[in-house]
Amino acid sequence: MNCIKKVFSLVVLCFSIIMTYAQQAPFGVKGTVVDVESYQPLAGVTVTIANSQLGTTTNDKGEFYIPLPSDKSAEYLIRASLMGYDAQELNFTLQANDTEFVSFALKNADAVIEEVVITRRREKFSELALLEERKKSNLMIESIGAQELSRKGVSDARAALVKMAGVSRQEGAKNVFVRGLGDRYNSSTLNGLPLPSEDPLFKNISLDFFSSDIIQSINVNKTFNAQIHGDVAGANIDIHTKEATGNSFEINVGGGVNSQTIGKDNFKRIDGTNYFGTLAGAKPGITSLENYNFKNNWNPNVQNNLFNTNFRLLGNKRFMVGNNPLSLFFVAGMDSKYRYADGKIQNATNIGEIYLDQDFVKNEYTVSQNAMLNLRYVWGQNSISFNSLYIHDQKQDFTEFFGKGDNEEEGDKEFSRRQQVNDNHLFVNQILTNLKINERLGANLSAGFNYIIGNEPDRRINNFLFRNNVMTFSTNSPGENERFFSDMKEKGFVAKGILTYKLDDFQELERKIDFGYNGNFVTRNFYNTVFNHRLIGTMPSSIDIENVDQYFNQANLGSLFELETQNGRTDRALDEFYYTGKKNIHSGLAAATYQFNQDFTAVLGLRFDNIYQDVVYYFNLSSTATDGPSTIKKNYFLPSLNLKYVLNDKMILRASGSKSYVLPQFIELARMQYAGINQTIEGNPKLVPAQVYNADLKWELYPTSSELISAGVFYKTIENPISRVYSTGAGNLMTFINTGSNATVLGAEVEIKKELLRHSNAYGDNVLAAGANVSYLFSKQKLEDPTPQFTNTEDQLEGASPWIVNADISYKANFSNFELMPTLVFNYFSDRIYTLGSRGFQNLMEKGVPTLDFNMSSTIKRKFGINLKVENILNPDREYYREFQDQANPLLIESYKRGVDFSLGLSYKF
Repeated sequence: MNCIKKVFSLVVLCFSIIMTYAQQAPFGVKGTVVDVESYQPLAGVTVTIANSQLGTTTNDKGEFYIPLPSDKSAEYLIRASLMGYDAQELNFTLQANDTEFVSFALKNADAVIEEVVITRRREKFSELALLEERKKSNLMIESIGAQELSRKGVSDARAALVKMAGVSRQEGAKNVFVRGLGDRYNSSTLNGLPLPSEDPLFKNISLDFFSSDIIQSINVNKTFNAQIHGDVAGANIDIHTKEATGNSFEINVGGGVNSQTIGKDNFKRIDGTNYFGTLAGAKPGITSLENYNFKNNWNPNVQNNLFNTNFRLLGNKRFMVGNNPLSLFFVAGMDSKYRYADGKIQNATNIGEIYLDQDFVKNEYTVSQNAMLNLRYVWGQNSISFNSLYIHDQKQDFTEFFGKGDNEEEGDKEFSRRQQVNDNHLFVNQILTNLKINERLGANLSAGFNYIIGNEPDRRINNFLFRNNVMTFSTNSPGENERFFSDMKEKGFVAKGILTYKLDDFQELERKIDFGYNGNFVTRNFYNTVFNHRLIGTMPSSIDIENVDQYFNQANLGSLFELETQNGRTDRALDEFYYTGKKNIHSGLAAATYQFNQDFTAVLGLRFDNIYQDVVYYFNLSSTATDGPSTIKKNYFLPSLNLKYVLNDKMILRASGSKSYVLPQFIELARMQYAGINQTIEGNPKLVPAQVYNADLKWELYPTSSELISAGVFYKTIENPISRVYSTGAGNLMTFINTGSNATVLGAEVEIKKELLRHSNAYGDNVLAAGANVSYLFSKQKLEDPTPQFTNTEDQLEGASPWIVNADISYKANFSNFELMPTLVFNYFSDRIYTLGSRGFQNLMEKGVPTLDFNMSSTIKRKFGINLKVENILNPDREYYREFQDQANPLLIESYKRGVDFSLGLSYKF
């Protein structure tokens, strides 16, 4: 904690300096230069005073300042010029003891305005522009834009993030780990406003919902500042959606296969689902346990021709409303993908005696549709945008297991079938404004409404016993054959109002104060019902597992089986289990940016969060009425300091220190159970929030406008960290606890972007470029809570890979009317903890794997596009393992291959 105290001592010192430092302003002329059509600021404009040696150039905000003599009144002629634009001259008179403000609006000289706008707006998300933005930023922000996504063949936001330093993903998990910190420690926003999660088990929305077609750029801020919501410790992931870039219409079509689906003629699809992801029987429709009127069959449907498809329509249109531009961008599309895998699962007692040894086959189909509309109106230096986004994502998972299980007699085998559909809908509507009230005061006023529907309709589970070469029903419990229905609805209102006041700044130094308010108000309702089938009467001596419907139907209800819920057959049998969550966060914030000179800048922030979070739940074994309230009322003061020192025009040193927190999620506080494939999760209403202290130091070198070398170290300490652990109860029951007093994370990151070769010809520059980043992470947490009976007294953090490596190499070649860009991308993470060991068990580990992807894109006459992708070329085994005492080799808990994905896409732009 000593280093943290030193950081905050530095915060206090810098605050004192900022409040006491003042400089007498000289007299002169200042102003801004913008593009006449788009009103975007122009950087690098030469501004001069006629008949003098006085002059300067505009900064990245289009601003300039020229000091002038102030001993007498004088008339001046000022001129602004930029290559490719018509120069403009204006007259002004400077009075004694005065500073004059002059604004320019330049028009492109030798191209159609619309084309100029297209080129310039595209640069906002090009790799060069984002690298320049990173260099100029006062914060430690890393970005990846649409151009880089295309070059690397990235299809969605999650795939984009794992190309960045210190970021990795966990197979089967929806989101990413940043610096070893998983879902609960990160936050996700869209255009700066918070996003909800579509899955009750996760804090953040699944990032693979966001296809590259709607992404302009993704900013990852691994350090905290006052304008980021305080519930974060790993990183804030902010997705910026696309805007119009001119007038065009584009069609994209594509298809592909997975190497493990080729030739499969027995792919099983869940009854009630289809290619488009529409559902039948999403609600149980059961009003009495004496009626068996489920809409879907137990028996699956067989499908052949497992061909992946995708389709997109994109449009840009710009209108002039009066003298001001109104731009429209829309995208609509659909993706479908088949996956087939066979693998193995095992488990053993804490002394290594195997009690589970089964093979499995997984048939998986995912389908998604998305649509987005963006409207943006610009007048002067003001803008207002409206974003409306809809995403539908559905995953159909049909899995069968066969082999040794927890059987009644020696030689028995089990056959299990799980049919699960996760159907999610996301609606986001946002209004975003940037207003210039006067020369010193600006405002960012934004509001949004989020609506999530997350359903798991009609999950079907069967368990059978294979004994003496005969398949029969398993009779261990009524839950051996179940139908599960759940639905979740979440509404969120978010608001942001930030005022920016520029301090007296006459030397092109950035000095301003940001202050304002954030509001985040969330309500969630989750309900579920489980229908179990209690076998009664005389069971068939042999059953046909391919025709389960002949046993479970209305005719056999009451003679072969009875329906019951987890409330049994009582008067409350049809009462749903539920939890409701409410979270209100009011935040006041202030940040002072003070550039002491051209080289040194400090950003000192303070955020105050007032939190009210309440969870009410009902489960047959527990409820809020019996367990007591699960309410969190907290106030947090969150200071932050970001320092930037420019060593020279190519080299920068950055430092950051901050405090933040991590809240338990709704489902982590609700003591009700959710059954996964190999585990059951139960909440813990006694969880408390974690507090996080952060420190970062980074050195950056920009050899050229397209190159970067950076090295950084970081430190985090987490008080009362939250982890997922095995409970002391029977079975694979997992819960969440505050593991101990603190956890420590210490790491280092190195990143390189380098041009290896550049050759010019008549058609442009041919460039061979490469990039790589390497991260090392040390993590340790104390395991002090006695409840789970931890095997170790301290251990690494769950999901924290000691090593992460990402690399890519690409070649851009220009020919007559033809461009070609092949790219090879490599990723690797080392072994990491999946679940902490307890009750004599060692940690469950995820095996580190290398992945290799190839992407080749080309354009013909700037109209036709061709894209070829080969993903997961190495096709490594995805493995989870556990070591046991007195055993030389670890036990393979789960193993499978994902297959190689091949795809080809075609596009045409009108």
